[in-house]
Amino acid sequence: MNNQHPEKLLGNILVVDDTPENLRLLSTMLTHRGYAPRCVINGQMALRACNSNPPDLILLDIMMPEMNGYEVCQHLKSEAKTKEIPVIFISAKDELFDKVNAFAVGAVDYISKPFQFEEVLARIESHLTLRNLQKQLIQQNVLLQEEISSRLAVEKNLHEKNQILQQEISNRLAVEKALQEQNLLLQQEISHRQRAESALLKSNQELARSNAELEQFAYVASHDLQAPLATIASYAQLLEKRYKDQLDSQASKFIGNIVQGCTRMQTLIDDLLEYSRVGRSQKPFQLTDCNQAVHHAIANLQGAIRDSQAVVTYSELPTVTGDFSQIVQLFQNLVSNAIKYRHDVPPAVHITAAKQKENWLFSVSDNGIGIARQHQERIFQIFQRLHTQREYSGTGIGLAICQKIVQRHGGCIWVESQPSQGSTFHFTLS
Repeated sequence: MNNQHPEKLLGNILVVDDTPENLRLLSTMLTHRGYAPRCVINGQMALRACNSNPPDLILLDIMMPEMNGYEVCQHLKSEAKTKEIPVIFISAKDELFDKVNAFAVGAVDYISKPFQFEEVLARIESHLTLRNLQKQLIQQNVLLQEEISSRLAVEKNLHEKNQILQQEISNRLAVEKALQEQNLLLQQEISHRQRAESALLKSNQELARSNAELEQFAYVASHDLQAPLATIASYAQLLEKRYKDQLDSQASKFIGNIVQGCTRMQTLIDDLLEYSRVGRSQKPFQLTDCNQAVHHAIANLQGAIRDSQAVVTYSELPTVTGDFSQIVQLFQNLVSNAIKYRHDVPPAVHITAAKQKENWLFSVSDNGIGIARQHQERIFQIFQRLHTQREYSGTGIGLAICQKIVQRHGGCIWVESQPSQGSTFHFTLS
């Protein structure tokens, strides 16, 4: 067994289990790998140990007398001092319901008994690393906010100087007849202006770098928002389940609104992450059979196709050079929209391709509700929706992702449509 571990992964581990043999095995294993384990045999002792000296991570059994592991975890997550401590359940209960309950009360992982030492160690190291990265992210965010404030102050100063410069130019135009006498002064002003432009160019370059950093931060922050949103939704559902007989209809409606809001927010975050991944992807292009890509897309949409009784057909499609997973997503988004925006009759979607000089022209046609001409350009912009959530659910990101995928592949995308006459989306690929 390898005993060489980075210092940052070593930590104080609290082991909670009412079986002395399990405590002995885990304690020996953790000590051997350089951790400092503390062992307790019930939930009350675990809570006291955490309050007196919070550990870096907790290994928690579920089936214990008096207070089970779920209750212990709920107590820990309700206290500010202990709510951020990662909790990994280790239990002989291996049903899906047990695992769902574990994550609902705030656990970060679930290991089934009998456990493998290497698996336990790997998961401990992984979650301690994630915890350290979260702390670093918070520190980096503080530094980034300070840097933004500093740059805003510089920009304000540059704006004031630019206004002064504009006023000086107006004054020079007013005294144009005295230009020869003021030539030396004008040369000095030109020199000052060049320096100001150089400083402005440098500031713009810094701003571009800052925008890239903010995009990266937004990606990480959006990713980290998913877990607390899931927790909020889970707790709201637990409130409704446990106190259903004590709640009036208005309270139940409020809880339903909370769950729906969390669901919509999670969908939006997922779509934003997907939109960000398209531009960030570094996966090299390769020969891609579009017939297989469409087959995968249809398989992913089987539920919606079955519920709407849709018919999706396609002619023989070519092989292109591209990112297979993104091309699957492109077809999937377009077919999904054709199914969503339909009349009362079952949707009919047909996909074709025609060879052009250097590209292939793909067309996805449907018999849906159609799109008015004045809206046909803005539907590819992010967050642009033509309908309310009650009419058609969604975030307004799907077609923006399609456009980004097509542009990454060097093509273009557009739509031909009339209201109530269906739509045909065209795009080109090499």
